Amino acid sequence: MPKLKAAYRGAVQAQGDDIKKKGGYTRSWAQEFPVTADEGLAFLSDIEGQCNKNQKNQRKFAFVKAKRFIENARKAGGVWPEAQPHSFQHRQRTVNNARVDIEIRDGITFIPFPISKSKE
Repeated sequence: MPKLKAAYRGAVQAQGDDIKKKGGYTRSWAQEFPVTADEGLAFLSDIEGQCNKNQKNQRKFAFVKAKRFIENARKAGGVWPEAQPHSFQHRQRTVNNARVDIEIRDGITFIPFPISKSKE
């Protein structure tokens, strides 16, 4: 029997040459229910928490912009993959490719409230 693909998939990432971990710091999701804005903000906070002081400074306003994107998505009732944002970057970074990414691969994401997960 083939394995079904999760309906809601995506990732939040901090990437750049100053992060030595392969793939940067990533929090991805593949699940049956949409990610709420609160969950997205928690994922972003987790990624920011993995950054050291210099890495945070390289992405200072990138994190602010990513948080704003999630908050705006909440106000809009969520966003679909078509609303995929470009990488968020801090203008005054010295690491040219230091960035924060939000990838929305499948399904609506950053909804205001959780969908009921009751069993039928």
